[in-house]
Amino acid sequence: MLALKVDNSEFDAKLRQLAEMPDMIRKAVTGALSETVDDLHTRQKLEMKQVFNNPTPYILNGIKKRYPGGKMGQGVQKAGTFFEFFPVGKSPEDIVKPHVFGGQRQHKKSERRISGLGFNPGGYTIMGSEYPKNNSGDISGARYTQMLHQLGALSQFARQSMPKSRQKDRKGTSYYVIRRGDTPIAIGERNGSSTRIMLVFARNVQYQKRYDYFGVGERQVAYSLPLHFNRIVQRYISRM
Repeated sequence: MLALKVDNSEFDAKLRQLAEMPDMIRKAVTGALSETVDDLHTRQKLEMKQVFNNPTPYILNGIKKRYPGGKMGQGVQKAGTFFEFFPVGKSPEDIVKPHVFGGQRQHKKSERRISGLGFNPGGYTIMGSEYPKNNSGDISGARYTQMLHQLGALSQFARQSMPKSRQKDRKGTSYYVIRRGDTPIAIGERNGSSTRIMLVFARNVQYQKRYDYFGVGERQVAYSLPLHFNRIVQRYISRM
């Protein structure tokens, strides 16, 4: 008897590979998303350096990654980047948000403290352009505290100029209110014969949209995600 047995071992292997396709696709999507998040994070940092004038490490390091998988993963739907937000104090999100959406920002805690002393009530403050910044792009806490103590003393004396001997702290630095007529317009710092503007008072602060955070993200995802997904799928297929 002549008999022919069909060798279906290769066909069975292909069937098993096809059965594994959903898992392969899931892994390809997760891998492509993870690499896209890395690209997006890099692109956003580059954009901030172009848009902002010498952004501080506090802002640049404030943008974080959220991967789709792994121990810290939040799922495919939440993959992307985000700015850290702290309910207390000034967070990276607080700094960047007005530049993304424009309009008026919230009052800072420091501005509320100055308003509480009777200077520029309900207003805003803008840091002097030549005043030294700390790593967060602000006035150092020690200097700000010294200034507030002196302003508090000034407010007790009907906001009149105090004698220099009472204004100066142990480091020889003094602070004073600059006025236009009877209206306070700024806070100055004096150290010996050197003076500089520390803060300028403003009644209204309007920010223009200049950081296209969402547009940058959409364009980077549109470019990176298909690129990484196709590459990973082709790698899987080549192994079949």
